[in-house]
Amino acid sequence: MEKFLKRSKTDSASKENVIDIGNINSGSESDIGFEKIRTRKMSSEAWAFFEKTKDGKHAKCRVCSQTYKTSGNTSNLFDHLKRAHPTFRELLKPANTIKPFLKNVETYANTSERKQAIDSALMGMIASDVQPFSIVNDKGFQKFIKCLDPRYELPSRNTLQNVHMANLHKKIKDKLQDILNEVDYCSITTDCWTSRANEGYLTVTCHFITNEFTLRSAVLSTKKLLVATNHGSDNIASSLRAVFNEWGIMEKVVCVVTDNDSTMIKACELLQKRHLPCYAHTINLLVQDCLNQTFIKENVLAKCKRIVTFFKSSTIAYQKFKDIQATVKPYSLLQEVPTRWNSAYRMIERILLTNDFISTVLLATSKAPSPLTADEIDFLKDLKEILSPFENATVQTSLSSSVSVSLIIPLTCGLFQSLQELKGKMKTPEGLQACLFLIERIKKRLFPYEDRTATRLGTLLDPRFKKEGFRSVFNADQASKVLENEMAAICKGHSSTVEPSTSRSMNNEPQQPLLNFMKSKIANKVRTSRVDAIVYTRQYFENENAPTESDSLEYWRYNANDMSSLKICATRYLCIPATSTESERMFSKAGLIISERRTCLKSKNVDILLFLNKNDWITQ
Repeated sequence: MEKFLKRSKTDSASKENVIDIGNINSGSESDIGFEKIRTRKMSSEAWAFFEKTKDGKHAKCRVCSQTYKTSGNTSNLFDHLKRAHPTFRELLKPANTIKPFLKNVETYANTSERKQAIDSALMGMIASDVQPFSIVNDKGFQKFIKCLDPRYELPSRNTLQNVHMANLHKKIKDKLQDILNEVDYCSITTDCWTSRANEGYLTVTCHFITNEFTLRSAVLSTKKLLVATNHGSDNIASSLRAVFNEWGIMEKVVCVVTDNDSTMIKACELLQKRHLPCYAHTINLLVQDCLNQTFIKENVLAKCKRIVTFFKSSTIAYQKFKDIQATVKPYSLLQEVPTRWNSAYRMIERILLTNDFISTVLLATSKAPSPLTADEIDFLKDLKEILSPFENATVQTSLSSSVSVSLIIPLTCGLFQSLQELKGKMKTPEGLQACLFLIERIKKRLFPYEDRTATRLGTLLDPRFKKEGFRSVFNADQASKVLENEMAAICKGHSSTVEPSTSRSMNNEPQQPLLNFMKSKIANKVRTSRVDAIVYTRQYFENENAPTESDSLEYWRYNANDMSSLKICATRYLCIPATSTESERMFSKAGLIISERRTCLKSKNVDILLFLNKNDWITQ
């Protein structure tokens, strides 16, 4: 009886230290499923994997059934575990989550450099590629990240938005502020737009030339107007003033480029800032004036739009149109949208390119519009020739990576000259009528650019054009006088002493007593800032023009070292863009950010995301 009681106590003691292991004797460690671990306080961890035999002098491994002698200690038992089952001991370590049991991989600490670098790169990807914050919750993206680096744990959506985005925004904003502090002059483009969520925004972009003579553009703000229900000039002017004061550029802004809306023009007057109408927008208005003529709008243009609409609305006809082209990449048709620059030209160009295929499908399809006649095709060819120069001018002046304000006057001269030459090449009377109409509209809408200070000086300060870029010699001479006045003011404000001569000093030359009378005259000789300005401009104009395909800023970067006042004028006026394209581009970019998945995005986050997306060059 006593032996039975002792054996019962021994068995109960060993059972207190039991791992309930599924099929423990199946023979494969990978097939063993651990369901429960119980350890008695103050007992050895080894008994979690061993049980004593009936004689109490041996211990049997629960995994491999090996038996070892034990005399009250567990050293030999631990030796067996280390040799045969090294992974099983990890199960006895305390854990706060179930993840270590699923996969024994240690993740990066939040303070590690690797973790912070990946977090920053993730935020940069979301900003540059216009991805939603919820991407971190997408299962496919999570698997992709785990495959790249199993130790990296994605931040939550809220952490990404409230911490990492805020940190990156502050970093780039501080760097941009330092850059703007070093800049003396800048120009602004701005426009209002409405988001998909039906909210109004005002985008402000800044353009400037750095000390290394590199043209840069940056988005300063994309915010709602100070009074969201008021789109008047007073409210727009106040909203712009708030942005200028926030960045400390109120006194540095030399010009504001907007569309031809009277509200924007009035806002610039209230701010007392020079206004320049967007050249591309003006060209589009000029072309629309022509296309709205009855003999174009209600005849051939309307017929082209009906044909395109038919193909766009009929999947069968559109598939036939693609199949008949018998090419891997068949052409598609483009629809004209009056507010989209040069869309009518692109529609006409595509129709002329695919007219044979269009006619074949239309003739073989019931209830389809009638194909274009031979006379209508000839008229479309005339229109294409007439509108082509306007397409080229729009593309050239819409570039943000190179100087564009200096192109306005030369391109206007080129447009006028091109249409004059095309008059005698028109095949149809309608084409000639359209050409003559556009010539008159150029005189009314584009010639006034030659009277504006910003475009005048921009053309003069571009070494590719100088005075030769003007249509009128009188306007070129007037612009030269304005430039001299600008330089005289700069010379007067930047220098009060005469620059030392590079020739040998007269004191080192042999004394000439008979010429001593000149010393007093030379000492009293005064070089005024006006004289310096005239000398510098004359020297600049007499130098050979730079090639038309060259970069105008390259000239000022490496030449004219002794004409510092001209360089200052160049940084002041060549930073002005010819168009408000940068603001317009923000509309399409914002359409991607405020998508169907993000229609509830706060206006503050819209501003930050557009800021990060456009200004990513600062961190490169």
